[in-house]
Order: sequence, then C-alpha cells, then structure tokens
Amino acid sequence: MSRIHILDSATANAIAAGEVIERPMSIVKELMENSIDAGATQITVEIKDGGITFIRVRDNGCGMDEEDAKNAFICHATSKITSLDELFSLHSMGFRGEALASIAAASKVTLSTKEPLAETGTCVKYEGGQFISCSPIGMPSGTTIEVRDLFYNLPARFKFLKKDQTEANYIQVLIERFILCHTDISFKFIKNGKVVLNSPGNCDPQSALYTVYGKDIVSQCRPIDCTIEGITVKGFAGLPHISRASRSEQIIFVNQRLIRAKSITSAIDAAYTNMLMKGKYAFVILDILMPSGEIDVNVHPQKAEVRFSNESVIYRAVYHAIVNTLAQESMSVDYSFSKTEKEEEKTPAPTASAPEAKSYNTVSAPKASAPAPFVDRSYHQEASRTDYSQSIGFQNKFFSEPVSTVSYTSEPKTVQESEIETMPEIEVKTEEKTEAELVSAPAPKEEFTQPVLFTQEETSKSESMSELLSSRVIGTLFDTYILMESPEKKLLMIDQHAAHEKILYEQLVEKELQKEVVSQPLLTPVIVSMSRSDVSFIEENMDKLGDIGFEISSMGENDLAIRAIPAQIEPESIRDTFIAMIDEWMHASNTSKDALILSLATSACKAAVKGHDKLHDIEISGLIEQLAKLKDPYHCPHGRPILIRLSQHEIEKEFKRIV
Repeated sequence: MSRIHILDSATANAIAAGEVIERPMSIVKELMENSIDAGATQITVEIKDGGITFIRVRDNGCGMDEEDAKNAFICHATSKITSLDELFSLHSMGFRGEALASIAAASKVTLSTKEPLAETGTCVKYEGGQFISCSPIGMPSGTTIEVRDLFYNLPARFKFLKKDQTEANYIQVLIERFILCHTDISFKFIKNGKVVLNSPGNCDPQSALYTVYGKDIVSQCRPIDCTIEGITVKGFAGLPHISRASRSEQIIFVNQRLIRAKSITSAIDAAYTNMLMKGKYAFVILDILMPSGEIDVNVHPQKAEVRFSNESVIYRAVYHAIVNTLAQESMSVDYSFSKTEKEEEKTPAPTASAPEAKSYNTVSAPKASAPAPFVDRSYHQEASRTDYSQSIGFQNKFFSEPVSTVSYTSEPKTVQESEIETMPEIEVKTEEKTEAELVSAPAPKEEFTQPVLFTQEETSKSESMSELLSSRVIGTLFDTYILMESPEKKLLMIDQHAAHEKILYEQLVEKELQKEVVSQPLLTPVIVSMSRSDVSFIEENMDKLGDIGFEISSMGENDLAIRAIPAQIEPESIRDTFIAMIDEWMHASNTSKDALILSLATSACKAAVKGHDKLHDIEISGLIEQLAKLKDPYHCPHGRPILIRLSQHEIEKEFKRIV
C-alpha cells in the first residue's frame, strides 16, 4: 500500500496560507505591496475587530482587466516576473504570486478592480479557496480588496490569533513603517470607523517622520544621505538620548523592502559605540538602496529577510553613514527642570520661519483632488528599466518615469573608499523573530493634522567645544564635578572621572589602531591566579592582549605572570584591573574586536581620576583642553554623559525670578 499521497489543492493552499498568512497584518502587508507595485499614490487600509472580521485595502493604481482579475487568484500567478532570471533582478515588492491564493484559501475575499480607460470594472469573489462569482461593476480606477472572516474555515489557525487590539496594533505599526519608507504615497488607516493615520505623501521624509512619531522625535533625529561603494544609505539617525530599551525602533529597509538583518543591526551598534548605556539601542530608520542583483529576497516565506552578496560592504556603508551624520553633532546634555502642565500651556512653541535657519518645514495635509505625483521606487545602477506594462496589460506612466524625486534635507555625501577608516566589527546575537515582532511597537499615534514644527536651537560640535574652551572655571562640586560659566550664560558641569576616562580611552584606541601602544615593563611580574577556563581564554587571545600593551606568560594550570602593562594603567591596580577586564571580556556577547574595545574602556576606567579626587586648577585646565580635542567628548566609554548644560533662564525660573 502506497504511503505517499498527493494533496488536493484545497489542503495545499491551506498549508501555503499558514506560511504566508500568519495573522491579519500579513494580509495587509501583502495587499499594500501589491498596491505599491501597481503604481498607487493613495492607499487606504480599513479594518474592524483587529482585521479578523474585516479588512479593506483600496488603491488608485493601474487596476486589472477581467482576465487578470480571475488569474490573480491562481497559485503562483504573478505579473512581477516571467522567468527565473528575473528573480535575481527584482524591482517590485511582490513576486511569488502566493498572496491572493493564500488569502482566498483562509477567508472570504472580494476583489473589485478597474483600469483607467475601461468603462466598467470587474468584481471577483472567493470563499475558502472556492470561486464564487465574477461580474461587472461600476467603480473608480484602481483596486479594492475586501477580506472577511479570516480563518473561519481553519479553527486551528484562528485560535492562535491574539486580542483584537493587539492585532490592530500590529497592522498600525506596519503601516507606520510603510509611511516612513514610501514617502511619495499617501496612506490612510481607518480602525473601527476612525481615521488613525493619514500621511501626506508629499515626498518629504520629515513629514512622514512627523506623521508617525510627532515633533519631539523629529527634532531629535538627523537626516542621513550617504553613498559608499555604490550603496546609498538614507533615513534618520536619532541622537543618543532618545535611545530605546529594545530594537523596536531600529527600522531597516532595503530597496524600500522592510527587512531585518543582523549585519545591519551590528553596524548600527558599532556606529553608536560609547554613546549608549548598556541595554539601550539607538533610534535609527534606514533605507538602503543598492543594485537588486546584489541581494536575494527569496529567502523567507514572508519576505522579512534578505541575503546580501557582500555583507561587509553593507556593514561599512551603514556604519560610516551614521558616523558621518553624528560626527559634527553636539551631544552635550541641555538640562531642563521639569515643567508643570500650566507652564507648558503658557509657553508656545516657536514656529519655523527663517529659511536659512536649521528648521523643519511645515507639513501639508494631503489633498484627495491633487494626489502627490508617483515616484519611482526602484533602485538601479544601470539606466535601463524593465518594462512591466506588458505583463500588467496597461501602458501607463507608473512604469516609465526613470528618476526618483524623493529628497532629503541634507546634501548627499559620497565617501571614497580611501576615506574609510577601520571600524569595530560587532556581531549582536539576536533571536529569530516573527513577522509580527518585526513591526511590534508603540501605542497608536494621533491622526495626522496640519502641524507647524518648532525650530530647535542646534549647536554644532565646533560651537560646543568653542563654548567649553571659552568658559570660566568657577570651582568643583563634591570634588567630582567641574563647574564652569560660559559666555552664553550657561552653567557647564563636567564629570571629571568620565572626562578623564574618555581621554585615556581615545588615546588607547588611537594607539591600538596605529599599532603604537606603549607597553610598560614591570620590574617584578605580577602573578594572577584564575580559573582554568579563564586561563584558556587568555591563552587563546594573547595576541589581542599584546595589541593593547599586555605581556603575559603562563605559570601553570591556574597562574599567569603579567610582565608588561599598558602605560595608562596604574601599577598598583594591575591585578584588579586585569581581572575585571577579563571578566567583562569573557561575558560580553560580542566578537573579539568589540571585546578589545571593551577592555580598553576598562583599562581607561581604572586609570582615570576618580570622583572625590581633588584636582588643581592646572589639572582642570589640562583636562578641559584634552577633552575638547576628542572625537566624542560627550560620552564616556560606557555611554554615560560627560558634559551637561544648565541655562540661566532655567535657573532663574526655579528661583521664581521669571515666570
């Protein structure tokens, strides 16, 4: 008796639906991607009960004729590719032809579509994978798909859905991600009859960022626009003080496709090294544009992951794009006493008026009568394009305009390969996540209105350091904090330990990179007893310890002899410094390169002046002069702030001199 059975089409489609359609959010994602590929400039998503009972996605794209509307539900029927070769040069969001077939197998679907020049549209209905009807219909140009009663015929799948509000939040966060990337499209999200999101679709990334996060986040993000080795990186880099406790706000697109990639998150971590406290993650939104032939998008059932042909190039491009953006940014902390609600109401936010000042443009609400022009969303190294009009069946401008007009506020910066420095290589161990976790995040945002973004007084690094050097030392507080009065009537407070620690750290890093580490021989070796596992770890990394100035030899199974140390380490604290450094190094979930940087930070920390150490005026002056020369004078190697500022206005307000 044969044990091999050929599954019927209904069972096969139900299994496929389990891979492609995980939850209502999966349906919205697939349908929005189809709308984007159809050249839509306006996409409306409406849901009820978290999308479990009702989902409607409407667009103003190119639409379909009757034949294509019927064929769209056939498994692996697609207008995106015609052969295997095209799979490796994709310029579209979808390509497998599984979405509609999988959705129809797990729900009740109604597709209504009409081409711009057609007199009537077509309405096709499916239930549980079975064709119901096809009839003409009157409607505007574009496509509308309604999905009802998800998993009504698959109770085993239905019981794994979460609460309605949770599923709705997944969908909202997904739409927010699309708003951030596809700034040329106006997205509207309606939940249970209420408009929750409405993006302008005006090709302005800052308007999109405002729609999703509001003015406070906009003011604390800096636009990225950098090209390195043929890879263009755009988006926003958040300042360190808006870091998050998870990676939920590290949003990554590759060729405008929402993905997750360990190599890119590792590059982000490396770029923010020493700027963030442990357990904090940078706020970053990236859209990486690269030749489609350099990536493989067909490696994940839900297209949430991609494979790069050269991950090191991607790593370098992302790392330097972020570093270059933050390099000249002043990151001293401007301290402000907490305001009461009454005071906040009395203090109006200034408006953006002067075009020459660094301010953010007023965001205009989208107008239904004049939709934003379509912008080409593909990225090509060559000038030639694939003509999709033949496979779609309609000749239109959406697949013929060659140049993207999405603009960013900063001028594009091209970095030559010769300018690229050595960078730390950090590999972060992350757990595999579901598609829902990829977009999981914050509570619903307010509906888009017509805001006026306030102008924030921005200070460059050079201006900040000039202020520091021209300030007058007025004393120390608790023998720990240096107090200074700036010409701009601000009180500067410097943590002397953090400042000296960062000075020593950057000196160590610079010497290690240039292979000029000064090693200090010891007259008498220091014997350190450690566990066998510790000794084995040290023996495996003798070369790296030598790179930072240690000379160590084995004295048996558990003993080590330290014969030379980095010049910055105090000889009387050798044993404690070395043990603490090795302990941190061994338990760091990073590569050896990052652990080496960590060990440098530990060495600098042990050698730096401590809190409660009394410093003379000449020592304070020397400390400030050295601090002003650092690449990052705002954070210690562990991410703590070095310098904070308190304005005269804030102080006088606390003393009630002003109201």
